[in-house]
Amino acid sequence: MKDKNSPEVQELAITGTMVSYFFICHRKLWLFAKGINMENVSGNADVIKGKILHEARFKHERNREITFDTVKIDFLRFNDQVYVHEIKKSKKFEEAHIWQLKYYIYYLQCQGVNCFSGVIHYPASMRKVNVEFDANDRIQLMQVLKGIQEILKKPILPPKKTKKFCSRCAYFDFCYA
Repeated sequence: MKDKNSPEVQELAITGTMVSYFFICHRKLWLFAKGINMENVSGNADVIKGKILHEARFKHERNREITFDTVKIDFLRFNDQVYVHEIKKSKKFEEAHIWQLKYYIYYLQCQGVNCFSGVIHYPASMRKVNVEFDANDRIQLMQVLKGIQEILKKPILPPKKTKKFCSRCAYFDFCYA
């Protein structure tokens, strides 16, 4: 385990949202990191639905919306270890969600917390995904974090890559107007 004063942790100004966006769209990641957060201003129906779902589910959890520096975890459960729980609207970006949760596990480990797994909840589809974090995930996550840092260091916006989900993205007007 690394402690919170390690150089690796101190360098991180990366959020879980950034990790997720790395897997979804590098352009969206860059814009978000520069303070352009279209999801808070767009009135996008998918964004609104996600926020309502997030607020309505798991209200009984005592350890909700835990914030550590740049990390905001939906809720934690405790047993023999700490389990990270994330609530998501749709499984459409499941890989991105898994890596976001793995980043949270990694972050907690760097803080000295005994955490090796978590759960992603998809309440709308009554589905959940158990996520484990191991040494191989740590190696891959280091590559992802390096990739994010490289994108954020670029002085210009990454080019748009049209994908089938772009038309429903909160950043659509920014990219295509």
